[in-house]
Amino acid sequence: MLRLRLLVLMILFGCVGSGNRMLILVPQKSYSEFVQEYNSCTGKGMISSNGPLKGKLSFTFKSQRDSTFFQFGDAIGRKALLMWITPGTVTARNLIENKQYDYDEIMQFFPFLKIMEPNDITEFIWGVEPSYKEKFKTVDKSITKNIEINFRSEQLDNEKRALVEARFRDKETRQVVSINVKNRNRNSEYVNMKKVWKLLKY
Repeated sequence: MLRLRLLVLMILFGCVGSGNRMLILVPQKSYSEFVQEYNSCTGKGMISSNGPLKGKLSFTFKSQRDSTFFQFGDAIGRKALLMWITPGTVTARNLIENKQYDYDEIMQFFPFLKIMEPNDITEFIWGVEPSYKEKFKTVDKSITKNIEINFRSEQLDNEKRALVEARFRDKETRQVVSINVKNRNRNSEYVNMKKVWKLLKY
């Protein structure tokens, strides 16, 4: 498990990241309203880390209904990691070492997944703050007492108050991980999710 953590850290955090100021989130459409109006959501963003581990990594995403596919690139521009999120699980594949990780292995590296469901990540990608607080009450306090989750909104393209950042802070380790959406397009077109799913199998 230690080797897995070190490997994922090397892939995900190859160079120095930066912080962002926090704004008040203004309520907007619900996730169910978005998926009734649109068939898919695509875009790009950046995941950054500050604290004992510093770095940033760009990603693209494709989401259709309750499934989301991420493609991450490493510090030198290689396609390094694929991640598939469905309502019940998260699967990741290291393209460099041709290794696949299951949900339990990924959760060891991303402890906030013990509080947020996989579908919460998809809702964030669509631009909706997930309702994770009820689950927060049911998780062991030894976990929740050390984790803070904040969201930020600002103008993105033509959307004046778009949800653009999810920020996770571990008070015990002083590690902060931020997921920032730089571009988001909700579309009427369908995405061929079967095609990207095959990328995780080979």
